[in-house]
Amino acid sequence: METSLTDKFFTLNPQQRRSVHFALCEYALEKWDLYTKPQNKIEYIETVTGSRQEIDQQLPLDAFESAIQGLDSLNVDQRYQEPIAALQDNDLVFPENIRFAYYAIYNLFKKYGKKETVDDWQIVNQALSAEDNSEAWELLLSKVIQRVIS
Repeated sequence: METSLTDKFFTLNPQQRRSVHFALCEYALEKWDLYTKPQNKIEYIETVTGSRQEIDQQLPLDAFESAIQGLDSLNVDQRYQEPIAALQDNDLVFPENIRFAYYAIYNLFKKYGKKETVDDWQIVNQALSAEDNSEAWELLLSKVIQRVIS
């Protein structure tokens, strides 16, 4: 019987899972950059106050860097509060794969930068979903796991 990639992921030790998380979130960060770089700025209206908000396009990279450092040296937690609330309120709308990339990197930061409990598979699932071609997910995860265990 062949082991599923999900099962294979859960047989990894914590350091290997961490490596998978960072590799997949690096991929998600690339997707974020491809989406945001051509745009001068991304704005939305915060419906409660009616104020115009601008997305900090550097925030996911800062979150990734803070996760690597294992601390919130760039005030990432505070900076994420408004856009996360706006995403949940549907004030801020990204294409689905970009929303998943944004959340994956945020959850990576929460797990490794803030040391909060975040489900390991949630990060994997969100980061894979940054790829809009779902048929590529299995191959992407397979390559990352193979790289981590070799």
